[in-house]
Amino acid sequence: MPMSSNPGVAPAVLVIGTGMYVCGRHTDSFGTVLPVAVQSQAAGLVGDIFVAGTSVEGMELLQDKLAQLNTRLGTRAEIRGYPKDGGRDPFAYRKALSEIPSPACAIVVVPDHLHAAVAEDVIEAGLHLLVVKPLAPTLAEARRLEGLARVRNIYGAVEFHKRFDEANLILRQIIADGRLGDLRYVTAEYSQRRGIQKIFQSWIQKSNVFQYLGVHYVDLIYFVTGARPVRALATGQPPGLAAKNLGSLDSIQAMVEWRDPSGEKSFVSTIATNWIDPDRSSAMSDQKITVVGTSGRYQSDQKHRGVQLVTEEGGVEDVNPYFSQCYADTTGDVSVHGYGPCSIRRFLTDVRDLIDGRRELRELAITRPSFQEALVSTAVIEAVNQSLSGEGDWVTIDQASIRVATGQKSLEDHV
Repeated sequence: MPMSSNPGVAPAVLVIGTGMYVCGRHTDSFGTVLPVAVQSQAAGLVGDIFVAGTSVEGMELLQDKLAQLNTRLGTRAEIRGYPKDGGRDPFAYRKALSEIPSPACAIVVVPDHLHAAVAEDVIEAGLHLLVVKPLAPTLAEARRLEGLARVRNIYGAVEFHKRFDEANLILRQIIADGRLGDLRYVTAEYSQRRGIQKIFQSWIQKSNVFQYLGVHYVDLIYFVTGARPVRALATGQPPGLAAKNLGSLDSIQAMVEWRDPSGEKSFVSTIATNWIDPDRSSAMSDQKITVVGTSGRYQSDQKHRGVQLVTEEGGVEDVNPYFSQCYADTTGDVSVHGYGPCSIRRFLTDVRDLIDGRRELRELAITRPSFQEALVSTAVIEAVNQSLSGEGDWVTIDQASIRVATGQKSLEDHV
């Protein structure tokens, strides 16, 4: 049954996953999801916090992170963890779904190939949900999730946090104002240290670097331009592996042709990705974007944000103060800041607004990175993977397959 409406009641939140983005596993950080959940509970936005992993050991690590986080934030948050005992249980989240009180929502932070199955279980349980990118590896899976959520009156969103980065919002406004003229091409580079492959070694062969990183910029291009992807081609290195095992590719370069909302003009994007940067690189991620039009150029180096830290222990570090940071404000109160937390907090706020009757599903479907919106990025992922597995030829994207996302330009159109 769909989640019941209970105005004035803070919904419980179930986090499915205990990895790096949740609690900073394998790093010295606290991650992004856990700090936002704890802070949101302290602010009264959410109620009880449930977390489901796959092992008791993982839950113990998360509880240790929580204790440190409570000390840092001055909070007293407690977590109901699953599995509660025993060995590994990849379906511990189902037990959590059966025990979580209504109203509730979920944040799904599991490997790419598990998104569809886990998200479907969450929808069937009647919870609004946020899924980390990509929504799913294939368009068939993504469309099934979108349709199921729509039928069940469930709000589904994808955690595309680059939509909340001020540098990208400025780009969106510049394009909307016509200051760049007619767009001609977009280039984006996104890479991470090779150590990331060790962190994700248990599932990395079931994903690939474009699906994991490049999808961020696919969604961003769609978000800032409103354009539709028409076709895509890609190549990967080492040569030969693309046709055998996409997860073994060190780097992938993808070209996408886009058509603007009028359908009369087009531009091309090139997105280059890798996960083999040296571990001694000054930041986990190196990323930048350039947009060129007939009247101007926009460049954004999204690694070098002007803050650099040099220490004996860490060497040279380029710090991004705008993504996800935990620090005290001018009053001395410590909280989590950045566009990463903003993305998650926006979802939790939207869920609360849905429960309290301040927002409607049809509005969120076209104003947020909803499941409907995510069909576009999933279609590009699928086309890129098909091109990689073939001869590197152009793969046409069926416009009917993404019509739910691209055809809704007003609330009246979404019924």
